[in-house]
Amino acid sequence: MKIFKALRFSKSLCLLVAFITTGLHQLNAQEAFAPLPVASRPHLQATRVTGPINIDGVPDEAAWNTAPVAAHFTTAYPRQGDKATYDTEVRLLYDDKNIYISARCDFPPGKKSLQVQDLRRDFSYSNNELFEILIDPFKDPRMPVMTFCVTPYGTQMDIMHYADFSYDYKWDAVWQAASKIQEHSWTTEVAIPFTSLRYPKNSTEWSINFARNIRFIGETNGWSPWPQAFSETQLAYGGILTNIVPPDAGFNLRVEPYALVNAKRADNNRTHYKPEVGGEIKYAINSNTLLEGTINTDFAQADVDKQVVNLSRSSVFFPEKRQFFLENSSLFSVGQNSIIQPFFSRRIGLSDNGSPLTINGGLRFIHQDNKQSAGILVMKQNGDTTENGALFGVFRYKRSVSHSLQLGAMEVLRQNFAGLNQPASVNPLEVVDAFWQVSQPLFIRGMASYSGNSQSGQKGQAAFAEFNYSATHFFIDWFQTAVSKGYQAQTGFIARDNFINTQPTLYVFMHKKWFPKNVQFFSPQFTADIYHEASSGKFQEASVIVMPLQLFFTNQSHLDFSITSSWENLTDNFQPVRNVDIAAANYHFNRYEFYGITNAAAPFSAETRLSTGGYYNGRLNSYYLSLRAAPVPQLSLVMSYTLNDFKNVGINQVSTTTHLLAPELRVAANPKMLLSAFYQYNTDARNGSLNARFSWEYRPLSFIYLVVNSVNNYYKTPFGIPQRQQGGIMKVTYIRQI
Repeated sequence: MKIFKALRFSKSLCLLVAFITTGLHQLNAQEAFAPLPVASRPHLQATRVTGPINIDGVPDEAAWNTAPVAAHFTTAYPRQGDKATYDTEVRLLYDDKNIYISARCDFPPGKKSLQVQDLRRDFSYSNNELFEILIDPFKDPRMPVMTFCVTPYGTQMDIMHYADFSYDYKWDAVWQAASKIQEHSWTTEVAIPFTSLRYPKNSTEWSINFARNIRFIGETNGWSPWPQAFSETQLAYGGILTNIVPPDAGFNLRVEPYALVNAKRADNNRTHYKPEVGGEIKYAINSNTLLEGTINTDFAQADVDKQVVNLSRSSVFFPEKRQFFLENSSLFSVGQNSIIQPFFSRRIGLSDNGSPLTINGGLRFIHQDNKQSAGILVMKQNGDTTENGALFGVFRYKRSVSHSLQLGAMEVLRQNFAGLNQPASVNPLEVVDAFWQVSQPLFIRGMASYSGNSQSGQKGQAAFAEFNYSATHFFIDWFQTAVSKGYQAQTGFIARDNFINTQPTLYVFMHKKWFPKNVQFFSPQFTADIYHEASSGKFQEASVIVMPLQLFFTNQSHLDFSITSSWENLTDNFQPVRNVDIAAANYHFNRYEFYGITNAAAPFSAETRLSTGGYYNGRLNSYYLSLRAAPVPQLSLVMSYTLNDFKNVGINQVSTTTHLLAPELRVAANPKMLLSAFYQYNTDARNGSLNARFSWEYRPLSFIYLVVNSVNNYYKTPFGIPQRQQGGIMKVTYIRQI
């Protein structure tokens, strides 16, 4: 078959990677270690209390003195197995409603050396000093791990991690945290309601771990040690919490109503005001099963997309940022972001150009236990002047065949309603997938998919596989994707039509005693990105990136130099930016790139990317510079600028320049009250946009938002598209846990 012919080169690369993996595996075996038996892991006894615990960041209640201490943390990164540089002491209490955790984190350098980027919720893990709590009440590696992180300023982050290495970064639980900074340490107190946790009946022992990211010295350490090649979220390496007697899971209902007023104005027309109400309701049927409903779903407070100037031939993948769809999203994710996802939630409630569409409502059902996971999502959206309304249905099932093997299936349906001179149509899509944890460092996953279209009658197939080997001294990842002609994922994402994509990646991590003290790793890298046409097997394009220099420093700054060799076989004209048309032909060119980023958590930091070299039949010089000033965590200003300078490119040998300017301001009175403003000016799109947002978390996960949006088009717009659009929103949300 033509597809197999196109994959011959991929097979050769597979053999090369297998050879390298076999050799490097011997090196990795010396440092990676298997999980200890439960009896040999560190244990911590939970202490029941009857009196109140005030969450103020200072564990001065007498009950804390009665609790056993978890201490003697061990380094995982950068020197696996070393004693932690600074001491940490953790205590745990509980009552009928909450688990209480306190931590004293020694920090001799003092407050001025604490590195916290800003005070936003769900912050970046790697760029902040933090204390982390990881909990798995089921003591089963197949079950999700609930993670709670706190900074010295009391900023909170919560994440749900899954056995297949996916995660829900925007999972939001109702919990409290407060921190207090002392002269040479900082303390934190956390209260997690049992209603925010999932746990089995009659459980008295949980898997648990505690970790610290000491950003100032670039060190990650934890209570129960894990290999550097893996993550602290793998609680097969965690400790054991004993003597915990949680209450029986009773009626658990969370109500999240909202009310807003939306003001819009186009050009010099009148301002239109529209009040709206809606919300969500979440009912925990049991500790493993959740039923959610939403009506008149609104995402006015969601972050806006960052604009890019796309110089490639593939579609740009913009990540989901809306809270409702981010929760439990990993269950429905079976592909590879930026290449193929049979279900991609941004297809719901957003038009092709990113404009919001009204979502009337929907239902979501989620069940997860140590044997199986199931999910159902049903949503209905209205149309607008450019797109018809639609009904969406997603049905997902995944089962653990063994401790290391998971098999799954998914059905995705989109029914497009008639309108805009288009008949009604249905786009069904079926998926089967598998995840195999071959060994602790190695996993293999894959999926196969089939699609149809009731209107055009087109049918198509797609397949995807990943080989991932993560070790202490090297990392290998291999993506292989094939999408046939006629495959349609109207509720999904595909980078392009009718293609075969091959993506091998190899990193090597080296540290020698003679390295300077501020150098963590020297990490050369090889990456390839190869496309063929699936229907014919013809070569489309390839990029081979060799990175002979890549340095990681102790303060997590980073420096690299890469050489990219590209081969392009254009069968149609290609327009990367306005006024630049590239003729269909074969091209080969080389590019050279320098990238550097200083300590991103420091009061002042910079990031730059400079690339030069050929671009099809001409030359392209690209420059990116981002300057960040954050003298205190309460204030940060980022100024980003991208310039693309084309020289003699395309059919008409065009020389032109594009500019993308993006300043961003963040101001916080405290972790609960924040103001942000983000402006983007794009000369290629010829527009400027402003998004400003004030948020006040007046009680846990209940907010007041003020949002201002403005878009100016700096060209004569077609009929129906306004030159200038302005909008303002005031929104109040409220969460009540019953």
